Amino acid sequence: MRNAAVGLISRFALALASICGVTDSAAFQIGTLGPKLEERLTNEPDSSLIRAAGRLGRLMKLPVHEEITKIAFDCPVDLSRWDEDRVCGGNDSEFAGSYVIYGVRWNDLPPFRLASTQGAGCKKFGFLDTPACRTDQTVRFATQPDCWLCLFFDAEKTAWSKRISGCERGSGVVQGTLMTRSHFGDLQFLHAMADREGVEPEVTQLKLLDWAQFTWKIFDGEIGADTKLKTVAIDTIQDHFGCTDWSVADIFILGANPLLRKHLADITFGSISHTVQDSFASGHTEREPTDSGGTCAPLGDLAMPGAIVEFHAYGQQDGKKHDAHDSREAMIPEASRRGGVVAAMRQLAFYWTENARWAEVKPFFDCIFALSKSKRVSSGGAEFVR
Repeated sequence: MRNAAVGLISRFALALASICGVTDSAAFQIGTLGPKLEERLTNEPDSSLIRAAGRLGRLMKLPVHEEITKIAFDCPVDLSRWDEDRVCGGNDSEFAGSYVIYGVRWNDLPPFRLASTQGAGCKKFGFLDTPACRTDQTVRFATQPDCWLCLFFDAEKTAWSKRISGCERGSGVVQGTLMTRSHFGDLQFLHAMADREGVEPEVTQLKLLDWAQFTWKIFDGEIGADTKLKTVAIDTIQDHFGCTDWSVADIFILGANPLLRKHLADITFGSISHTVQDSFASGHTEREPTDSGGTCAPLGDLAMPGAIVEFHAYGQQDGKKHDAHDSREAMIPEASRRGGVVAAMRQLAFYWTENARWAEVKPFFDCIFALSKSKRVSSGGAEFVR
């Protein structure tokens, strides 16, 4: 994601990096291509990748989200030298598993369909007389790369002057796709960010807690694959999806192999893991500089992280400044802290392996997303404003 801390390098990474000029020091935003199993399950062929490579330079990134998730599931790494120990960053499915990794990537790369009026102006790269978008096919990067990139860049420009949303209507509001809404619109809470400047922190905090509740209730079986989102009695789900006839399966695995339905619990765990991780990235939130010294009661010895002072809003940020703080290097100081992202993810993975119910895990999210007494409304953040 444009404002996500991480992504995934695919089996094409070295070839694409040489074409695009991508290096290991680049920021980690969007991993456009997944492992082989994900390709098989989502019906994604090796299509148009080299032709699109020249436009991938700013998007092709390294797998920090995936790496942190694997570490949470006991991938052996020496965190004291995480800067050079990259054993957990490979493009494989060990430790966390393919379905959890699919979910970790989903926040950046949700599948979607286009309305007949969407994407009409997008043309194939190098073939400007050929439409890029097919409205009869689920859009993923690897199935419709030119369409995906066109929609992404158009949304980036649109977000400067208009709000991109799903259910909201009115002057100055443009209807977006799951992908454009996640990156630039009303679904930016998926990345622990406010959707615009001046939002009270409690508003964004509630959205994060509601998303945690929604995903965890899928995990524990209370919400099923065929459940219509408009019937889910959670405010944030109603506000952002209640105007649709979409099911849970529609937003997470649209157009994919039906076998993925059996693994929605793993996928949704991956999604909330992504949100938790992003909440520790300084381009997304400002936390108090040190851990509080307390613990996340009743969660044993998990140190309480620095409370959230501000949720940033990407629309007010300079993308390059944001990227510099979303890199793997920027996350290294977080790795070994008792109240850092790795500690938080290990606790979350423990709940997952223990099949904890929502009532048991809710105090964890209350603690991770706790607000500072010095809280303030959203802005681009002093370090990131353009």
